[in-house]
Amino acid sequence: MRGFTEQERDYIRQQLLEKGKELFSVHGLKKTSIKDLTESVGIAQGSFYLFFQSKEELYFRILEKEEEQMKESLLHHLSKPETPEDFASFLLKGIDLIQGNSFIQRLYFEGDMELLVRKLPAETIASHIQKDNNLLMPLLYSWGFSGFDEQTISGAIRAFFLMTLHRKEIGENHYEKTIRFLAEAISNQIFKGVNSND
Repeated sequence: MRGFTEQERDYIRQQLLEKGKELFSVHGLKKTSIKDLTESVGIAQGSFYLFFQSKEELYFRILEKEEEQMKESLLHHLSKPETPEDFASFLLKGIDLIQGNSFIQRLYFEGDMELLVRKLPAETIASHIQKDNNLLMPLLYSWGFSGFDEQTISGAIRAFFLMTLHRKEIGENHYEKTIRFLAEAISNQIFKGVNSND
């Protein structure tokens, strides 16, 4: 049996990313099987591993693409924030984008995040976090912000977006106000300048 040509490999990989997004959005990470994925693109189950080491890796690559598109959308509408309210609006726009994306919704609200973190190598997760930091910190510095602890600010912003995982625990009645309060608190600290020795 002949192998795939380079053109076929590129096409199949792209199809796995597209069909994977559809299947994961509907069924989640746990309930979507390798068989579901390969049948959706018309390849044998064993051929899946020519493209991805696991369904978790495929899921993660889709996640990276989705996050990249959301970041581009955010940055496209963003100029230098002049006030804490501007930066709070930037953070809240990010929450809106998360809540409007069915794939990301599933990740946060259906437990796929915990499953993904358990199955992926720790260095993959660490690299992903560092990539976020590498985007955020230069952006803040380019806006003229300084005097804050990078790890504290990036951790606070990451924690802010992870609050979407805890909507039920926060309580539906209080969620929107809580998210706005946190966005404003983070923004106020960034504008004030966070001293790493505080």
